[in-house]
Amino acid sequence: MKNKIEFPAGRNGSLFSATRKIAASLLVASLGSFFVAGVVNAQEATPPPPPGVLVEPARDEVIEEERVFAGRTEAISQVALIARVGGFLEPLEFKEGQNVKRGELLYVIQQEPYEFAVEQSQANLESAQAKVDLAKVDFDRKQQLVNRDTISVSELDTARANLKEANATLALRQADLKLSELDLSYTEIRAPLDGQIGTSAFKEGAYVNANSGTLATITSLDPIRVAFPVPQTLILQAQRADNIGADTTIIKLRLSDGNFYDYEGKLDFLEAEANPGTDTVTAHATFKNPDRMLFDNQLVDVVASAKDAKPVLVVSQSALLLDQEGPYVLKVNKEDVVEQQRITVVDQINGLVIVGSGLEKGDLVITSGIQKVRPGIKVNAQLAGQ
Repeated sequence: MKNKIEFPAGRNGSLFSATRKIAASLLVASLGSFFVAGVVNAQEATPPPPPGVLVEPARDEVIEEERVFAGRTEAISQVALIARVGGFLEPLEFKEGQNVKRGELLYVIQQEPYEFAVEQSQANLESAQAKVDLAKVDFDRKQQLVNRDTISVSELDTARANLKEANATLALRQADLKLSELDLSYTEIRAPLDGQIGTSAFKEGAYVNANSGTLATITSLDPIRVAFPVPQTLILQAQRADNIGADTTIIKLRLSDGNFYDYEGKLDFLEAEANPGTDTVTAHATFKNPDRMLFDNQLVDVVASAKDAKPVLVVSQSALLLDQEGPYVLKVNKEDVVEQQRITVVDQINGLVIVGSGLEKGDLVITSGIQKVRPGIKVNAQLAGQ
């Protein structure tokens, strides 16, 4: 007969109850692990949505841009009047500061000594002419006598030499007369060009000669030229775009009072040599100046813009990125996948980037949300402004 172990009723009930609690705990733990694993698997099966970005198309735009340069006016022609002969000045034939015309009489140097010199040269010339006439008659006569064997040939040779000497003296006296007349003409100093005459350094009664220096200066102010330095980078950009020259550039002047000058200028030429200190090239533009509002050596602002500017390919400046290899943008292709696109930048103007190469019109570039993406991932692209 097998022995049977019996437990007291109270203890047996407690043990059964504890067993049930342990079993329930194990069941709850198992179910919990199952549900956690299910949630993890569900998350792994459902990928996150693509990041949203704003894009805009590369587009053609006409850039109305003005460049401002510091310029200085310069007279195209400026002549210093200098005495060529010596003498005392007669009363001035002009008022200082007035506008004069080409050929207008300005100074007269005392003319009497030079008039006397002309008269003397004329008398000497007449005397020389008489000697030539006499020598010619003598030569002709002796030539006839030689033909008749009346005189020796040596006498004819002497007559021929006398005639040549007389002709040489005549030529010398003719030159003297021309020189005297030229000196007399120098006693009148006339304006060599149209312009404004400045202050006279010598007044009536002063003795002047070639060593006296400048009597006065005539400055031609209409037209007038303006010189201004242009960075070489701008010149190269304009040359590549075939957008530099008198027919493609509008040039205006802004005066010291803030107002624009009435007349537009015309680009004249660029200096052949650059300034090594500033890496600029001096440009020259010509302006009409009929009212003499512009003076020589005056500071002005030169405002240059393109005439009939051509459209250029642009994107917003916010799309531009830069690394060690140079500028690039993030482009979104037809499959909404991000691509890195290298570009060349011509210029940056008014928040826009002018693209030289790397993009075509209509290409979509990311302008906002760039920090959330990288090349190769898919994005949810929305056009900016929509």
